[in-house]
Amino acid sequence: MKTFYLVRHAQYANPLNILAGRLPVELSEAGIKEAKKLAIFFEDKKIDKIYASPVLRCKQTSEIISSKKTPVEYDLRIAETLSAFQGYWKMDWDYFFTHAEELGGESPLDISNRVSNFWNEVKNTSHDNIIICSHGDPLYLLYAKLAGIPLPTIREIYKIPEDQYQPKASIRTITLKNNDTLIGPIINL
Repeated sequence: MKTFYLVRHAQYANPLNILAGRLPVELSEAGIKEAKKLAIFFEDKKIDKIYASPVLRCKQTSEIISSKKTPVEYDLRIAETLSAFQGYWKMDWDYFFTHAEELGGESPLDISNRVSNFWNEVKNTSHDNIIICSHGDPLYLLYAKLAGIPLPTIREIYKIPEDQYQPKASIRTITLKNNDTLIGPIINL
């Protein structure tokens, strides 16, 4: 039996209210407290390995969870969505959606493909208890793949129900037992 803990990074400092994307924004004070709560949650879980997005907020979250006791490996395949609007200061999703095609960036299919590639490799490792620390979209698209949920369009991804899309500093368990994939609910600390 293998258990994977899908962890979304903790809150980050964003005083200008920009679309952070892959920019190196640091955890906020509240985010550091959240990451410490995550570390406490995992203290008795015997985690063998942490895989994390190389984006700073995931690095910081995973390093706090690890407490230098569990090896952390960074993997670009579970990084945040690549968007032409990274750093944009106005959260106007209608504007974003009407220009995404001409300006470039990743689609849900692009993200799903890279996350699926990562999953197919990691699920076969010899480790039994693994944390995957990533971002909202990659974690949702991995969950959707494993749960057999149809791939959303770029306009639909921001309308996903709260019981499916992980909030910051939350956990979802995925257990592989024999040929079954068991998906747990979202755990908010």
